[in-house]
Amino acid sequence: MDLLGVTIVTVALPSITDDLAASPAQSQAMLSGYTLTFAVGLITGARLGKRLGLRRAFVIGVAGFTLASLACALAGAAWVLVLAQVVQGLFAALMVPQVLAFIQLMYDPSERAKPMAAFSALLGIAAAAGPILGGVLIALDLFGTGWRGVFLVNVPIGVVVAGLALRALPPARADGHVRLDPAGLALSAASLFLMMWGLAGLADTQTPLVQVAVISLGLVLFLVFLVQQRASDRRGGQPLVPLALQQRSTFRSAVGVQILFFIPVMGFSLVITHYVQTHLDYTALLAGLVVLPWALLTGVGAGVGTTVLLPRMGRRVIHIGLLTMSLGMALVVAVVLLAPAGPAFWHFLPGSAIGGLGMGLVVGPLTEIALSRVSREHASEASGVFNSVGQLSASFGFATVGSTYFAIAAGAAGPSDGLYSDALSVALGVGIGAALLAAAVAVRLPQRHINSANQPTDVDVDR
Repeated sequence: MDLLGVTIVTVALPSITDDLAASPAQSQAMLSGYTLTFAVGLITGARLGKRLGLRRAFVIGVAGFTLASLACALAGAAWVLVLAQVVQGLFAALMVPQVLAFIQLMYDPSERAKPMAAFSALLGIAAAAGPILGGVLIALDLFGTGWRGVFLVNVPIGVVVAGLALRALPPARADGHVRLDPAGLALSAASLFLMMWGLAGLADTQTPLVQVAVISLGLVLFLVFLVQQRASDRRGGQPLVPLALQQRSTFRSAVGVQILFFIPVMGFSLVITHYVQTHLDYTALLAGLVVLPWALLTGVGAGVGTTVLLPRMGRRVIHIGLLTMSLGMALVVAVVLLAPAGPAFWHFLPGSAIGGLGMGLVVGPLTEIALSRVSREHASEASGVFNSVGQLSASFGFATVGSTYFAIAAGAAGPSDGLYSDALSVALGVGIGAALLAAAVAVRLPQRHINSANQPTDVDVDR
């Protein structure tokens, strides 16, 4: 529900913009409003899971997400849709971190590889399948709903998920002594907001210094947040990111890879679907089918990468995945540059398939590496931080890869202008650069992956 909520909007955006007469700023807010509030709220959502109990927090999150989706579908103005998406993101922040926390708590270390592989495979498939489902729903136009169907689909899913959760998930005990750390929440929210606002505005070349100043202020506040978290921990408080979690070198390195990894993933989905609809006049459904191989191969890569390759190859599987994903995007750039007037549909498929396979080889093993050495005591916080970083990276993808594409494409004289091909090529080049930088950061991951079955469950095993 979460990842479909992010990616499904990318393919529906042209239809939404036309129907609601949305301004460029409102269109950008439709992409970033959800992901930004989601990223800001995830760590606090993980803390609320401890305070309310995991199952109760999850069900409340699902219910709120479902009602907010209904509000999105009923929106009659662009600003109403943006506001509903902000609310949707906040409830998603309560829903999502409980999932990984449940895996950590319900399974012994020796049993986690398979459920983690399943989780990662579905995560990758959902991220890539959003444009496909969005295209199908818009093409079907069930009951004349048009783009509103991409939000209405969450309503029956949410009802079923909430019912299954109440029946199948254990009622994890609530801890009323857990506090929320409002100072940490305020600092993290302000820093993330400023960084994302500044990055999104870099496409406006008239005020680059202002945007750089905003980004710099956000970075300063983030450093203040880290200092505040350490001070709170040393005073015996309850920071959003415990010091014990910050000091785990494996977790820190995995977070570094994660924040770079989703930039090309989400950026690719956004710009390729917009390019083929705007420049090549594809339908929303055909645009979704362009990334179908990405979705299918992501699931395959995640399953094989986590259960087969990671135990044998360690961090090398992460490097192979990032390089494979970069190769896939480079192939898409090549076919676009060789046929700027318009590549054939099938020309996109090899690059899409190779890119999806590379994504799968990263998303599954990286999640397993990041959380395998985290004790159960910090399962909720680790889940919140890791998910938050992934969503922040998705926002970075929209703000960097997306803004690069839209800034160049803005100069196009019409849909047939070859400037769209230049815009796509440069934007995907930015995404490839982020993937290669992630591969460099991945050098700091453990060279060999130690089977969590051989590790203590509730002690610090990584200093």
